[in-house]
Order: sequence, then C-alpha cells, then structure tokens
Amino acid sequence: MDIKKIDKNMIDGEKNDSSVKWYNNYREDFQVHGLYWFDQNHSFCRLREQANISDNVNHLAYHPSGAFLSFMTDSPSISLCVSLSSAAYMSHMSACGQCGLDLYFWDGKNFVFLATTKINKAEYEITMIDHLPKKMRYYRLYLPTYTKLIDIAVGINSQAQLKKWGFFYPEAVVCYGTSITQGGCVTRPGMSYPSILGRNIEYEVYNLGFSGSAKLEQSIAQEIATIKEMKYLIIEAEANCEQGNLLEKRLPVFIDTVNQANKKVKIYVISHYPRPDSLIKDEVKKLMKLNATIQKNICKKYQNVEFIDGKKLLKKFAYEETVDGVHLTDLGFYEVAKFFSKKLKKKND
Repeated sequence: MDIKKIDKNMIDGEKNDSSVKWYNNYREDFQVHGLYWFDQNHSFCRLREQANISDNVNHLAYHPSGAFLSFMTDSPSISLCVSLSSAAYMSHMSACGQCGLDLYFWDGKNFVFLATTKINKAEYEITMIDHLPKKMRYYRLYLPTYTKLIDIAVGINSQAQLKKWGFFYPEAVVCYGTSITQGGCVTRPGMSYPSILGRNIEYEVYNLGFSGSAKLEQSIAQEIATIKEMKYLIIEAEANCEQGNLLEKRLPVFIDTVNQANKKVKIYVISHYPRPDSLIKDEVKKLMKLNATIQKNICKKYQNVEFIDGKKLLKKFAYEETVDGVHLTDLGFYEVAKFFSKKLKKKND
C-alpha cells in the first residue's frame, strides 16, 4: 500500500507550473547569507575555493549548510527549481535533512518555519507553498546541509514581485567542527544549531562544520582568521581528534593562528557531547574524560578561550538527543543553540 494514497500530507508536492516566473540571479535577486566567500567564489562553497585544504574538506565545503537566501515577495505561491549533486544517500538522516531546503518567513517578531522540500531527487521543480494571501513578506530559504547545490531558482506568480531583502550584521559567529556542527543529523536544514543560532541573535553565522574531516588543521584556522567580522568562534572537533595526541598538538596551534589575526575574538571549545556507550565501555569513558581534561587545560592558558563541557550541556536529556549515539537530532541541536543564544546575548548586555 502506498502511504501517499493513505495520507495526502505524505505527497512530495513536485509540480511544474507554466505560470511561474523564475529568479536565479543570486546577486541581484537575493541577499546570500552564510557564505563568507560567495562574491569571490561565485559558487555555494563555504570556504575560499583556492584555499589550501584537503580533498575531503574541499568536497564538504560545497555542502552549503547554514547558508540561506533572503528575499521578499507578495506571491501567493513559492516554487523552486533545484539541481543537486545527488539525492539523499544516508540511512540515518532524512532526505529533508540531507538535501532539502527550508522556507521561513518573518512574522514581525521571529522567523517562523513555513515549508520544506519533501522530495528525494537530484533535480526537480516543486511548489513549496501556495494559496497564500497576497501580501509582501520576508523570507529565508535555507540551503542543503549534506549535498552540493549546483543551481537553484525561486519561482513566484508571474504577477507578483520579488525583491532582495536583508542586510549583513556587522559582527559574526563562526561555528567550526565535525558532522554535528555541519548538521548531522537534523530533520531539515533550518534545525542545525548554527542555523537556529542565526535566527536567535543579531550576528552573521557561518557554519564551517566539515563532517569527519574537521581535524583542527592550521590551514583551516588560517582561512577562518581572515573573517574580519568574527567576534565569536565555536570549536567542536574532539570527535575527529580523539586518537593519539591530535588535540594536544593541533588545538593550541589552531587557537594561536586565529588569535594572531584577531585580537578581540572570543573562542569557545566544546568537548564531546554525551555518548551512551560510555556507560558500558570503560575505555570510552576514560577517553572522553581524558580529552575533556586536555581541552580544558588548553583553554585555561588563554584569556579569551572558554571551555564548554559538551556532556554537561546535554546531560538533562539522558542520552535521548542523538539518532545513533553520536549525531544529534533536533532535540540536541535546539538545546545547543539555546545555550549559545543566551551566552552570546549576555555578553552584549
């Protein structure tokens, strides 16, 4: 039995409408956020395309996690024409989470989730929302978390208007880290902690999570250090640097590289989030404790660096905040975003 025949809400919504007018001039039609090097790259790459980085990081940099298009329109419907490098390919993360796009609108006080792309194809046209009362509204369209975006066009009613909207905040938060920072495993793009954080605070937020390839390389620190607007840097890299003495070797160099270029930046280092296998495996428990101690001791050497205990941060959920014992669900991401939203707002009071 096809579930789409039982529940109409399960229908993916793919549609081709000849009355739609398409917009895909990113610089003229939209304000592009979350891609610091966008004007230089002319692509949706999250790092400078000529950067000295590994092949794996380069591949992941083209997943535009945390980036969004900002625009305003009075159209009663909003459609998308999307070209991706692939459809969803991971079993523990939904297609919406991996390669979907999220639409939010401004209700006068907050950005509110409106629709997501319920479809799992590399290329498609889809009507995200329709039958809206004709009124000018402000929108954010979040881009895919875990696949390369090749091209995108936004379609509106041919009689409606679409205009670039939004401005860039003068200061920025940079989130660097593992697959968790990149957004594994959100149900949809707008739910990663950097994306939620970007809706809660008045800063530009750049998601520089690079899955299993974020290993505190100095070359990445050098790229991050060029973000002149950066006021806060959040580092979450322990899961990729657990073995050997990578944390001891690389974390101080990473911090020093950023500090040399930015004398006013505040840095937060997060240790590993809770792991349920640490309750059973003594070696995991010992390793987490050791790595937390290493990071804490390194942070103590700097006046501008603060250690955040990831285990304590999510302790209240009793290990229910992951999809697989490691990667966070929306529950965990929301709590991390709430924690940093309060912390960064308090710093500016």
